[in-house]
Amino acid sequence: MCHEGLFLANNVAKGHSAHPGDPFGEVFAWLWGQRRGTAVSAFADLLAEARAQAPEGQEVRMDDLLKGLRFVLHRTPLSEAREFEVVEATLRAKVPEYFGGRTDL
Repeated sequence: MCHEGLFLANNVAKGHSAHPGDPFGEVFAWLWGQRRGTAVSAFADLLAEARAQAPEGQEVRMDDLLKGLRFVLHRTPLSEAREFEVVEATLRAKVPEYFGGRTDL
């Protein structure tokens, strides 16, 4: 995750999507179907690494990574609107727990 996090940190403009790459999307989609908690953890780990690698004040936001995740799920059933709504709602509910309950991600 550290290389993907560094790439995201260096290649996202504030308010734009943080594209984690198609391989991450394929793994995330598979995990979502098999081990949803692990998929949430993988997303949280990637977000944490991207935030840690970014210059101060330019941290990758969860909204940016969610936008990017939607793009990388394009070849999976999770790209369907209703399916992605469940993914997004779950990530918004669960990921802050990985950051001590912070809601300013």
